[in-house]
Amino acid sequence: YIKCKVLKIKQIMRAIKIHNYGSFEQLKYEETEIPEVANNQVLVKIHATSINHLDMKKASGGIPVDLPWIPGHDFAGTVELIGKEVKGFRIGERVYGNCPGGSYAEFVAADIDKVVKMPEELSFIEASSVPHVGETAWQAIHTHGQLKAGQKVLVHGAAGAVGAFAVQFAHKTGATVYATAAAEDMELVKAYGADEVIDYKTQDFTKEFQGVDLVIMLVGGDTEERSYTILKDGGRLVSTIGIAHKEIAEIQNITAIPMVIQQSAKDLEKITELINSGDVKTDIAVVYPMDQVVKAWKNLSGDPSLPKVTHGKIVLQIISE
Repeated sequence: YIKCKVLKIKQIMRAIKIHNYGSFEQLKYEETEIPEVANNQVLVKIHATSINHLDMKKASGGIPVDLPWIPGHDFAGTVELIGKEVKGFRIGERVYGNCPGGSYAEFVAADIDKVVKMPEELSFIEASSVPHVGETAWQAIHTHGQLKAGQKVLVHGAAGAVGAFAVQFAHKTGATVYATAAAEDMELVKAYGADEVIDYKTQDFTKEFQGVDLVIMLVGGDTEERSYTILKDGGRLVSTIGIAHKEIAEIQNITAIPMVIQQSAKDLEKITELINSGDVKTDIAVVYPMDQVVKAWKNLSGDPSLPKVTHGKIVLQIISE
């Protein structure tokens, strides 16, 4: 009875809201009500959330959302309230996970099938950088890519936020890992476990790599079409940016898979185990306080007046640690 009564009390939190479609100019720092917690949810007090291109796409109307809308998908924080049907979580416990939107705020009501306990050694800032890109990479390598030991995989854009995790997950399977990256990031990608890395600006991957079982497509341009030429008969290409040449793939007996992340606590649990064991590392590029969200979006968009981000995640800090 007490828990139900607490959940109905209207309380106020700070959040970033979008009332109309657009870009960073639509981001409004304001007060709003703390979300109510359903029976299968936990209320998380957010310490940090990461900045993702998906938020910008939704804000622009590229993916429709109900307005007004609070952006933000992955988060790290502490459990404040627990729904009636929730088991396995405690008040005050450090957790991280995903939500359909709403993590640019001091609190989020999160479904328990998208939230897990945080890795033991990570800070809230480090943990918030993991769920969205980590789960995307996991599903690209394992769910859709079905990568196995002894196979060969090429990760395009390997120094990016998703690419860095994809390389680490692929290396852990026992596969031979090839990668493309900018020259200044090649050593970093090798440190993640890539067996061979080339500079995509000066080297032609079609001449360097052949007989590949799997290609992970995280970049645009003509890379998809050219990647079909290096895949084995019956190979797979998994793309996070869509498939433009499916007919070519079919002619060449290639399985081309456009993928969208499916937020999953089960996948995040597996990633957490690898982080706890030291087999997977996180990478933070820049941290902005909550009231500098516009600057954070501009940074991710490549604003030349801000530090260039070639690898690592941009994080929005909600509560100072």
